[in-house]
Amino acid sequence: MNRRSAWKAALRVVGHVAAIVLIYLMFSFSLFLGLQVNTAYGNIGMVVSAGAAIAYFLWVRRLRSRR
Repeated sequence: MNRRSAWKAALRVVGHVAAIVLIYLMFSFSLFLGLQVNTAYGNIGMVVSAGAAIAYFLWVRRLRSRR
């Protein structure tokens, strides 16, 4: 493995970690909205964060099947 492909692999891992962290932050913020602000906002946030998690995992599966 040369340096360029090693950097590419490391960047791919960092990108996936960042995406998972952002989905977690969106989920925890929707929990905050639901518990502290308004339950309707929490429900909307849960639906959006669940949709983002499903879309991310489907996207990862599509990328793996392409290899």
